Amino acid sequence: MSFETLIYLFTTGLVCGAINAISGGSSLLSFPVLISTGLPANIANASNFLATMPGYATAIPFYRKEFKQIKSALFSILLAGILGAITGSLLLLVSASDFFVRLTPYLMLSATLLYAFGNKIHQFIVKNGQDLALKNGKSGQFLVYVFSIYGGFFGAGMGIIMFSLLRIMGYSDFHQANAIKNLMITLMSLISVAIFIVGDLIAWPEALIIMLGSVIGGYQMVKYAHKVPQKLLSYFIIMLGLSFSLYYFLQPL
Repeated sequence: MSFETLIYLFTTGLVCGAINAISGGSSLLSFPVLISTGLPANIANASNFLATMPGYATAIPFYRKEFKQIKSALFSILLAGILGAITGSLLLLVSASDFFVRLTPYLMLSATLLYAFGNKIHQFIVKNGQDLALKNGKSGQFLVYVFSIYGGFFGAGMGIIMFSLLRIMGYSDFHQANAIKNLMITLMSLISVAIFIVGDLIAWPEALIIMLGSVIGGYQMVKYAHKVPQKLLSYFIIMLGLSFSLYYFLQPL
């Protein structure tokens, strides 16, 4: 590996860690970067889980207050996410990832629109008396499971997708939703990485360099996340999602 490639991957990690700590969606940046180094798509995909995971993990300690506020519903949501990640990761081991790669821009655009209009959709759900059932019931857990299958299989944009789903489920507080998202994706990534290691799909040098940058970027950025107005953070996520969607429509993976 050349020195230029090392710097290229490390800088990518810094940016990815910062993005993940605030919103999620950095996999749509790091995945094509790994591809550009010459890795096959399935190896780049699996390595991407390991590379970007710390960006979420380093943010978790900063959300202790939020976890206390939502601890009663946390276990069931996390369990559904872990089961979905296991399902998706096992699917990746026995099939090609081309199908999900082709779906990426459509999934990203859908997730971004879901996030942008999530509160309005939630208000409609409340009017019909389904809010508590979706937030605390099996229907919400089922949705988390289904979306987590995608997360375990490909995972690109999973931060924004999970953020959008949590908003519709009734987690309207930005930092509560962010806390759940960071913890869930960290656990899902741990499960997926373990499965991918068994399947010998990890490119260790490339993944570890991005991981180091991601740890530094995530830790530095999360300290400022609470100081930024929620509306501004929401606009940032929407613009990020639209930008990624447009890029992958114009430049397919």
